[in-house]
Amino acid sequence: MGYFTVEVKPLVPASTQHAAAFTAGDLLFDWFGFEIPRGGAKLVGVTALVRPKGDAGPTPNNFGFDLIFGKVGTSLGTGNAVGFLVTPQEDILGSVNIATSNFTGPDSAVSTSCTSVASVSGVDMVISPDVTALNTGANVGYDKFYVAGIANGAIDLTSAINIIAADTAVDPTITVDGTGANLVEQFRVGDVIQLGNAVTGAAADVVMGTVASITSATALELTANSANVSKDGSIIYNQNPIKLLLHFEK
Repeated sequence: MGYFTVEVKPLVPASTQHAAAFTAGDLLFDWFGFEIPRGGAKLVGVTALVRPKGDAGPTPNNFGFDLIFGKVGTSLGTGNAVGFLVTPQEDILGSVNIATSNFTGPDSAVSTSCTSVASVSGVDMVISPDVTALNTGANVGYDKFYVAGIANGAIDLTSAINIIAADTAVDPTITVDGTGANLVEQFRVGDVIQLGNAVTGAAADVVMGTVASITSATALELTANSANVSKDGSIIYNQNPIKLLLHFEK
């Protein structure tokens, strides 16, 4: 018997984050794939790290949500919307509830910490591969499964981080106005930045690049020239504001 942990960073498109705060029953994120060593395993616990709202403070997101696990990963529908189960789902393996009360320590409901942390133990849910090998992983010796999230509270990922320095060419520097939020409190090295809104010359959900360093409250550097030209008025987001640590027993 042994234990291992899989890190999963689900995609929450910037436009979905920008649209509005989530409400109970909204699709928080669609199926997102992860791989485990072949043969199945027992999920014994989950740790969730949730970034705050992109405002001054910032406001923590210590609200509960549900995780659903499945084998196939057929889209559940529109993010940040209720009534998302648009087709029958017959490949679901189980679910895990992360309650508001699971947010503990310095990231509890009375905290203004930059990242809220919740831990759930004693899950005891077995996930096993499909005999038809539909969920064979891309890596040799691994099986692929999926996880999706459903909001149970007012998770608010909206951002006030507004680009102010428009460039005429791609550039590794992103400069923001700093009046509504602090880059140091919102982003980490390795975050992938998307645009949450459409402005002239820049579409929503466009990927700008990966954060290499945060040089001040109002400026950061990407690992390379941005994939698109910076536009004044664009609101930037981390495309993976939730990180899940899935703890398994094999």
